[in-house]
Amino acid sequence: MGAHGYSGWWGSMGGPKHRGIVTYQLSPYEMKTNAHLISKGTHNFFRRTSSQLGYILPGVFLFWAVTHFGKKRHEWLNSKAGHAAQHDG
Repeated sequence: MGAHGYSGWWGSMGGPKHRGIVTYQLSPYEMKTNAHLISKGTHNFFRRTSSQLGYILPGVFLFWAVTHFGKKRHEWLNSKAGHAAQHDG
């Protein structure tokens, strides 16, 4: 609120008028949201995905390697040989 009291609702705050700002709006009835979805959408999907593989695959491989190592180690630690090696030392 401040010292001046109520300054107005959103859009009419009583500030200086904006000049030189042009806004455009498209009616939702005129938009074609699914235009060319099948013909161009699949090509774009594969093009964009293939360009990101270099960033995604190292993380996926690291996750798989750590998980694979952990599962094998867990199986070995719970085996007869793992128990023997763990309790002998």
